Amino acid sequence: MTRTFLRFGDDRIDIAARELWRGDRRIDLPPTVFDCIAYLATHRDRAVGRDELVAAVWGKTAVSDTMLGKAILAARRAIGDTAEAQAILRTVPRYGYRWVAPTEEVDAGAAAATPPAVAQAPSPGAMAPVAAPTRRHGLAALVAAVAIGLALATGWFAARHAREADAPRADAAAPARGDAIAVLPADVLAGSDDEWLRLGLMDLLATRLRAHGVAVMPSDSVVRVVAGSRGSDEAAQRLSGSAALRSLVLPAVRRSGHDWVVRAELADVGGARRAVQAEADNPIAATDRAAQQLLALLGRAQAGDAPPDADIGLTELLQRTDAARLAENLELARSLIEHAPPALRDLPEVRERAVRIDLRAGRFDAARTAIAALLERVTAESDPVMHARLLENLCVADLRSGRLPDARRACDAAIGLLDGRGEPIALGRAYNDRGILEAREGHADAALADFSRSRVALTLGGDPLLLAQLDGNESTVQMAHGRPAEALPTLVRAGETFRRFGMVNEFITSIVNQIGSHLMLLQPLDALKASDAGWAEHARITDPQVRSAFEAARADTLAANGRIAEARAVLDALIHRTDPPVDAAQVGHARAIEARLDLALGDASTAAVLARDAVDALDGAGDEADRADAWLTLVRALHAGEATAATTQSVAFATWAKDTDDPRVRVRVELARAATAADAGTASAAFDAALAGVDGRSELVADVATAYGNDLIAAGRLDAAAVVAGRVARAAEQDFDCALLQVRLYRALGQASAWRAALAHARELAGERPIPESLQRLAPAAD
Repeated sequence: MTRTFLRFGDDRIDIAARELWRGDRRIDLPPTVFDCIAYLATHRDRAVGRDELVAAVWGKTAVSDTMLGKAILAARRAIGDTAEAQAILRTVPRYGYRWVAPTEEVDAGAAAATPPAVAQAPSPGAMAPVAAPTRRHGLAALVAAVAIGLALATGWFAARHAREADAPRADAAAPARGDAIAVLPADVLAGSDDEWLRLGLMDLLATRLRAHGVAVMPSDSVVRVVAGSRGSDEAAQRLSGSAALRSLVLPAVRRSGHDWVVRAELADVGGARRAVQAEADNPIAATDRAAQQLLALLGRAQAGDAPPDADIGLTELLQRTDAARLAENLELARSLIEHAPPALRDLPEVRERAVRIDLRAGRFDAARTAIAALLERVTAESDPVMHARLLENLCVADLRSGRLPDARRACDAAIGLLDGRGEPIALGRAYNDRGILEAREGHADAALADFSRSRVALTLGGDPLLLAQLDGNESTVQMAHGRPAEALPTLVRAGETFRRFGMVNEFITSIVNQIGSHLMLLQPLDALKASDAGWAEHARITDPQVRSAFEAARADTLAANGRIAEARAVLDALIHRTDPPVDAAQVGHARAIEARLDLALGDASTAAVLARDAVDALDGAGDEADRADAWLTLVRALHAGEATAATTQSVAFATWAKDTDDPRVRVRVELARAATAADAGTASAAFDAALAGVDGRSELVADVATAYGNDLIAAGRLDAAAVVAGRVARAAEQDFDCALLQVRLYRALGQASAWRAALAHARELAGERPIPESLQRLAPAAD
């Protein structure tokens, strides 16, 4: 029987042999990844549902979205596709996937099977942790995780071992636009055991150039841009399109007898090409010699002779570790360190690498313990730069663990040591970390000042990704201080950069913040559009906190559009997830959303229970606005049946909030006071105080106007109600609660035509939200 292959582009799938080939190379794949590729390619005539694919590949239906998402991510990488391009494997939203590449069946004889040089396909790994809340969520969760994204995503490659800190450096000067260089992954003509050189050699060259004052794009940014490229030409094209670069370095390494030959081509944007070549008995020494020649071409001072054998072994370990991390294989990176000879494994430079792996994997307590030990070994006097980098790592760990005073001490000390030492990336990260800290503590001006200092420092690196992350942080502060319209364009721009670089967690964080901005502006339909863009990438989220934050934002958006059942399903999955468990504050955010839903649907007793849980959970620094929202829901829910308990909670709420000047808190304290007021005069005074304190924030105006307007209508004060309702008349175009206020007002005024139009519009917005029966008919006196 004739054996057939499925061929697409330069690749072919041998179903019988369970092999994927690219030209004459076999791509080694995990079984489930191959099965996903084979099943989708075989059924390329139609879209394949998620459940069908899971059943076919895993033989069961109980497979998490995360597991499937990782397999699809690895499959795309193996076939040279990306989630952005989707040229081969397309996501069918809310359904599954479809194979869309032109594919033909060919006889085995037409596709030569040369003995393979096996390329290990990278497995999907953890991304930089980041997180952000919804429109009603406080600043802390929103900014804290963005900080981790910048600190961890950029921190890996900026730190090099102490000997590099002693290397001669050119005076730091900000590169002009187009002055930076990018080093591409190396072409490796050697055995499969040497595949680590593809990324390791790339990063070593970049490090050597950077140590002599050359502005070089960070290696992890390069890897994100070129992921899935088919050859150096396509990779170069992608890099040129992602950043303004002066030159590209295209390295290659091969064996020559017992020696290694490294060739590096310097390609200028103007078209000029120059090449250097070096040979040595190991790839590290050959790369160092090639780097020296490149520095000479660039007019930089040379580093001197190749390092001694002891340095060769250390450098190889560090570069192998970095190559594993660049391929998103944290377990391999950790294993390389733990199985290294003790003499290497215990060096401070190597232990610092292990710290960075722990930070990347979210093992913050382990990282803090290791950093404390390293700070005793590497003092500020013996090596100020490494000591400062360790302090910056400690700041990140403390920020993520909620130890804000400790984080501040670490950040301040790191900045003091790094200032003026020619380490712009490390200094920029430290300023960014401290800006995050200032923002979490509510010091907006100080936060923006530190972000500005960070921008000046990071500009020296010539990397658009770093600046996009900084854009995200600044936008976060703008949102928290009631300027979502200013934040939105920057958030969209940063999100597109993250998407282009394949940074899923950071892209989702920008989506969550876009959702928050739209909800703050009373634009639920726009929030839903942003949410749908994020939902298409939901399975690819690797950080649990980002996943939980996005799911909460998704649920809030669905609820704001009347899709209540879907919102409840998302919240239920979030709250009851156990692998990994969701932290208490994020459960509190979800409970607060559930409580608002139940109260709006008339289930005050359930709303009270959920809101009380949320108030108890949201007691951390930066959770104040979220807690205030939950506390107001609790007061309103109790007031429906337990007036005394509602008053007690209102007093407790005001006592807790007495020292804050956050308008999101102060306005809700006044709304709680209005809800429990003993007389109309007290209620009106509270409403007026709330209205005066909205600080121009659309969502607060709507919260006050809908409550105040309904109260005035119920009291028969229709002229005053008309004034209040007029403040949200435009918002009623999209916001259901504001639209319902218009219906209630026109009904009370007996304006039949306006009432009918308002009612029809409210029904369009309602979705699954009920419109009170009384509002669906005019009073008898109306015409």
